[in-house]
Amino acid sequence: MSDYQFSSEDAHSLVERLYQVPAERHVLENGLTLVHRPDFSSEVVSVQVWIKTGSIHEGPLLGSGLSHYLEHLLFKGTARRDAKSISREVHALGGGINAYTTFDRTVYYIDGPSASFAQAADVLSDIVFHSLLPEAEVARERDVILREIDMGLDDPDRQLMQALFRTAYQKHPYREPVIGHRPLFEQVSRDELYAYYRARYVPNNAVVSVVGAVSREDCLSMIREKFGSLTRGRLAPAPLEAESQQLAGRADFIQGDFKVYRGSIAYQVPHLSHPDSPRLDALAHALGGGESSVLWQVLRNQKKLVHYIDCRNWNPGTRGLFWISYVCDPDKASQAETAIFECIDCVIRDGLDAKVVEKARRQALSSEINGRKTMSGQASRLGLAEVVLGDLKYGRRYLTRLNEVSAGELQAVAGNYLQAATCSRVGLGPEASRPVSGELPSEAMRPSPFEEVSLASGGRILLQPDARLPKVHIRAVMLGGPCYEAAGQRGVSAIMAELMTLDTKSRTAEEIASRIESVGGSFSAHVGNNTVSLAIEVLPGDLPLALELLEGALTEPLFLQDAFETEVEAQVSHLHETDDDLLDFGFRRLRECFFGPHAFAVGADGKVEDLESLSRDQVEAQFRKLVCRGNLVLSVCGDFDRGHVFEALQVLLEQRVAPGMLEPAVPAERFGPEQPVRQVDVKEREQAVVLQGYPDVGILSEDYVTAEVLNELFSGMSSRLFERVREDRGMAYYVGSTRVLGLHESMFVLYAGTHPDQAEEVIKEMDGEIARVAAGDVLEVELDRCRTRLKSARVMGRQTIGARAMHAAVQSRYGLPLNDDAEFEVKLDAVNPEVLAAFVRKYLRPDRQVQLLVRP
Repeated sequence: MSDYQFSSEDAHSLVERLYQVPAERHVLENGLTLVHRPDFSSEVVSVQVWIKTGSIHEGPLLGSGLSHYLEHLLFKGTARRDAKSISREVHALGGGINAYTTFDRTVYYIDGPSASFAQAADVLSDIVFHSLLPEAEVARERDVILREIDMGLDDPDRQLMQALFRTAYQKHPYREPVIGHRPLFEQVSRDELYAYYRARYVPNNAVVSVVGAVSREDCLSMIREKFGSLTRGRLAPAPLEAESQQLAGRADFIQGDFKVYRGSIAYQVPHLSHPDSPRLDALAHALGGGESSVLWQVLRNQKKLVHYIDCRNWNPGTRGLFWISYVCDPDKASQAETAIFECIDCVIRDGLDAKVVEKARRQALSSEINGRKTMSGQASRLGLAEVVLGDLKYGRRYLTRLNEVSAGELQAVAGNYLQAATCSRVGLGPEASRPVSGELPSEAMRPSPFEEVSLASGGRILLQPDARLPKVHIRAVMLGGPCYEAAGQRGVSAIMAELMTLDTKSRTAEEIASRIESVGGSFSAHVGNNTVSLAIEVLPGDLPLALELLEGALTEPLFLQDAFETEVEAQVSHLHETDDDLLDFGFRRLRECFFGPHAFAVGADGKVEDLESLSRDQVEAQFRKLVCRGNLVLSVCGDFDRGHVFEALQVLLEQRVAPGMLEPAVPAERFGPEQPVRQVDVKEREQAVVLQGYPDVGILSEDYVTAEVLNELFSGMSSRLFERVREDRGMAYYVGSTRVLGLHESMFVLYAGTHPDQAEEVIKEMDGEIARVAAGDVLEVELDRCRTRLKSARVMGRQTIGARAMHAAVQSRYGLPLNDDAEFEVKLDAVNPEVLAAFVRKYLRPDRQVQLLVRP
């Protein structure tokens, strides 16, 4: 008898059956959200209250375990119920009550007979929002949790997972344990706990999820009755530091009195709603989902290296982890780790058998279905969709995507995410078991400087091999933008650049998009005040495709009429969209008022009237003008073979790209207003925006670094301007400075968003700050802070191969040194209060100021 073939139609039918009864969503007047799905298959109901706060939201007390502490204490009594009566009441209904805390949420739930729905809702409303946190219970529960922390310290598996998270996450609060660190937890007071409770446990930060034998009408009516009288709270945002892309391997090893070795290898993966999420789930099942999985078969059954191995894809609301965990004898740790990497490399190179992929897809689908077996499971899925994803329809889309996962997609995501050079490795065992595989010599961690080759044709090639990350980035940069556009054609460079990434003589736009996306790559265009660039990033094995697409874009774009019209329409829509934002509108008007006839009066994205009158022939003419050998710099950074890439780019620049040079834009003898300008624009909004523009030096000026320091001095939350306007006087929503940069001409801008009645006071503060700097009253501590931030920003801004390729190409095209970090730091250190004062007196002059007020 042959095996039953589970078709995509079968899977689709299953998905449709799961969602026969749609979920409903209601938001009460106090901000509480109800998500509900009636299910009368059994007389059971699950009522869950999801508070959108977890250990990552603990702010200044991060790592103290406040969220978990509260979870314990909310069962300890309210004005209506004491600690013992809560569980007794629920148990008397035939139900069960419990709670759990994670990184991003705390959930309280009661599962019981549907006849007890009203009482279950009443209990949850009472304990979640009306707990008293009695002092005696706070002290008693502290001792309970301290014992729980100590138990965790004795648990090797928990130690391993905490080590994994603090290694894989360097910035995000995921690195801190949910339960908290013992020394920090011990310091938490009842007042701190109560303040956190009152700040985060408000109805507008809560979701009630209900699934079971309760009608829509009864459910909504009862939730309104039990939760509707709660008062909306002042909910402050809980900012989270984003985790940077991991560029190198990390490792941690815990030595102790252990009999076996426990190891884990983790890779950064995107968030739950990312299109690759179902593919990564299926890949986890294929690699380590049970005893028939790839890793189990190879490492346990064939090579006898491990006693246990599994794989999991954990992807919450932000950057997640794909990890492999295993247990082995201490003397086999290195062999096991090496074998895991070899298995993954094999999948990346050769892919997975179709039967393995089908099994993984069915396992993942079955796992999702199993999670919906009970009312509680369904309510959890609804809560997850609402709280983590903000989309109740995500589950259906996820399962549909899962059903469509192919062997090629699993191979692609494995190659894209599971790279040994950028994984995190942790282990726990005796000293002798420390693995040595996968470690890079320290000298391999620093890339060599860019190599610059100037060709006889006028073009330049920049090369920086860097094998740490298996990616290659190619950047084509040319002078372009507003200063190279004819009057009446503002925005033509942006349209040209976008069309260059679309149809060519060799491929259609659909084929290009399909090919680059199928390999997990990217192909995009960028236009600024001074340059136009194309960027392609792929895995090393897809470099031939990248070179082919780049050649097509630079030598044979078709500029089809339909595509041209679509891009113009999209760009016009974008301009209208930005005009809806008060600050963007203000910046556009300031440029017009300040630059007047100069090209920078219009941004690189163009002008609506010009775009609407633009023709395809004008775009082609712009292409012939800008895309020539003498105007091109091709920069490559990443994991590539130098000889092969150089040969390909040399042929492209010397034989395929059109010959010619671009005449540089002539610097303006004078720009900006001859006398002060005061402009008031009216827009139907509640707030006002204040902007002040002044003449500024260009990128090629010797004073460029001085202006950078000045911009830093006026920007950021630690600036005196911010402290005076925002912190001390509370007059602005935001305040700072920026620069509209050209090679020779620029504009220095101070801006603020404020209440219309306070606009004049904000202007006085801006003028006062400029006067302070002009008088030389800047403190050395302020300058030190500015220098440190600017130096740090340079390093941080060039972490990726794409950023490095772009920086080098721009520097080369501007005629500047490829690596001017040392010179930049010398110039930074030379900026003192006197230098800043002289700069301000010369450029930020009241008689050359444009002041724009946009108000209701």
